Amino acid sequence: NAPRAYRSGTHRGIDFFANWGTPVRAVADGSVIRADHHYLEVPAKFRSGLLFASSKVGHTPSDIFNSVLLGKAIFLDHGFNLIPGFRTITIYAHLSSINKDMTPGSTIKAGHMIGQSGNTGTRESTLGTKNDAHLHWEMILQKGDKEIFLGEDMPYEQLYAMLVDIFAPTVPMVNQ
Repeated sequence: NAPRAYRSGTHRGIDFFANWGTPVRAVADGSVIRADHHYLEVPAKFRSGLLFASSKVGHTPSDIFNSVLLGKAIFLDHGFNLIPGFRTITIYAHLSSINKDMTPGSTIKAGHMIGQSGNTGTRESTLGTKNDAHLHWEMILQKGDKEIFLGEDMPYEQLYAMLVDIFAPTVPMVNQ
């Protein structure tokens, strides 16, 4: 939901900041749709030009978003069981590496390590640094002719409450 004025777009995911190389795990059982093992970082000047083009177009074109800004990414299809009534896709982006077993069509279980956190696709990566490493995570929900991202058009307070429910620990805390 967060506006990204520099590219005339919207941040559709959640950024989990982590040290470079932190293991990233699948949130649920699924099948690999896409795994960018051979992603090559674009030069910083080229990336800046694409962001300028986005601002001129008035939105972030899908080719720029999917092929450049996500960096090294994995897309997983969780079918219709994760969120009843919706086909659910999760995206794990800005990865520093992707496990070799992540190939289109392969199936994985919840908790399977799929890659490691990084900063590919970001300005910092185009400058050759490991600064600002994080996992960019998205959940896409599809039904009929609609496709929305988790939290789309929700007020921040409602979105925050929903995310607390989703990511709250499942094991009760015990007072020491």
